[in-house]
Amino acid sequence: MKTIHEVTEPTQFPPFWDEEWLQIAIHELDKRALTPEQRLSYEMTISANAFAVKNEQRKIEEVGAEVVRKALNREKLTIEEIAEDSGVSVDFVLQVQQELDTLK
Repeated sequence: MKTIHEVTEPTQFPPFWDEEWLQIAIHELDKRALTPEQRLSYEMTISANAFAVKNEQRKIEEVGAEVVRKALNREKLTIEEIAEDSGVSVDFVLQVQQELDTLK
């Protein structure tokens, strides 16, 4: 790895080159080469992205819960059918059903 920049002929990298642990190690080395300002900017970007992903997941769950609530109120479908049609697990449907029962 230390002399890879000296290779002049195209070569086939060994199979382990694409393994996840090696990519993580290279990424960590890249992060260590950052200045404190660059590292702060990097960490802030990672944090903002994680927050955005979390918010989107929450929105998706809220929409799924609303779909399940509407289907449960119709009472014509089974739990399994509601889960399949809504693209959620049976456990999620049961959880929403329990929430509805406690509100009644």
